[in-house]
Amino acid sequence: MAKSFVKEKGKEHLDKDFLEELKHKIWATKGTRFTANNRLKTIDRYSTLSLSFVSAYLIIFGLISVYNLYNPETINPDIIAFTITALSILVLVFSLLENAQNYPVKAKNFHDCALDLADLYNELQNYKSYNAKATKEEKLEFCMNLQKEYQNVLRRYQNHSPIDNKRFRLNHPDYYPIKWFEWITTPLWYFVKSRLIYLLTIIIPGVILYLLLQKLL
Repeated sequence: MAKSFVKEKGKEHLDKDFLEELKHKIWATKGTRFTANNRLKTIDRYSTLSLSFVSAYLIIFGLISVYNLYNPETINPDIIAFTITALSILVLVFSLLENAQNYPVKAKNFHDCALDLADLYNELQNYKSYNAKATKEEKLEFCMNLQKEYQNVLRRYQNHSPIDNKRFRLNHPDYYPIKWFEWITTPLWYFVKSRLIYLLTIIIPGVILYLLLQKLL
């Protein structure tokens, strides 16, 4: 049986010339970098929100000790003082680790990278539209120069996460083959990577504080 050379869905550009392949690469990388920018901005928002909630929980717990809103016969005051101190240290460490990630800066870098790639994409589109009669030598020279510019842009910025590429592909099913389970696993993993730990940081301490208040008051 003869081997088929027909490319699978999402790879039809490989059956065309290098200019079309380069166009697809620039378009896909640009979209993925915008996706990475959105993911990091989401992480930054949830990180700030979780730190605010944890700080509020700590203040509320401290007020219980300040105003003696507990039964001394139920729990030792030293335990409350130790718990507040320990939680304060944990919040400080968590804040330092989160601030060290520089999510806003990383998000801006991905956004700037996507804009640089958008310029290259527009340059390529203009060339295709207004230089239809260009010779093969002229097309080759243009492709080589654009390829160098594309690689230079990539070298200037950090690479995106694999989840960003999966998310981008899922948002463009007309261009990529999507397996049925990816419609479930990709959004789930994206949620885990961008929100889960912060939501747990908000919910779990709140539940613990509520249970403690029920016991102490």
